Amino acid sequence: MEIVDGVCIVTIIGWVANRKRLRFVATELSSDMSVLDLGCGDGWFVESLRQWGFDVTGIDPNLPHAETNYLQRKSAYESGFDDDTFDCIICLETIEHLESRVYAEIKRILKKDGKLIVTTPKKRWNWFVEFLSKVGLSDPIVTPHVNVVDPNDIPFELVKHGSFMFFEWWGIYRIRK
Repeated sequence: MEIVDGVCIVTIIGWVANRKRLRFVATELSSDMSVLDLGCGDGWFVESLRQWGFDVTGIDPNLPHAETNYLQRKSAYESGFDDDTFDCIICLETIEHLESRVYAEIKRILKKDGKLIVTTPKKRWNWFVEFLSKVGLSDPIVTPHVNVVDPNDIPFELVKHGSFMFFEWWGIYRIRK
C-alpha cells in the first residue's frame, strides 16, 4: 500500500471522528449559549454549529482565510474578549497544542459556572499520533504536542469524561469562580 492510500484511510477516519465530535458537542449545547471554539482551525466546526442555530465564535492564530465577525485570527493566550464572555468553550484536539497558561485565559473569558468541552489524544497513544505525523500520514500541524493531559490534569471541576474513537478522550468541565 502506498502512502497516498494511507492518507486516504487516515482522512476517512478523521472525517468520521469529526462528525462524531460534532454530534457529541451539539448535545452539550443549547441555542441560548454563547460558545467559543478555541483553536478552530479553518472554522468548519464553527460553521457547522452555526448552521444548526448555535451562537458560536471561533478563534485560531493560524486561521487560513479572511476573518469574519465570528471567525477571528486571535491568540488563545490573550484572546481580547471581555471577562465572562462565553457560556461554553470548546477545545477539540487543541489543548495538547497549548501551554498550560491557556487555562488562565479560559477561566477569565468563561462565565461563572461555564462549561469547557475538551477532546484530546490519550497520553498512552500520543506516540502513535506523533508517528503518523512523522511518516506523513497525518497533517503536520497535528504535532508536536506540548500539553498532553489526562482528564484529571485539567485544573477545573471534571463533571464527566469518557473514551472517544479509541485514541482520545473527552471531558466536560465546570469553571467555578
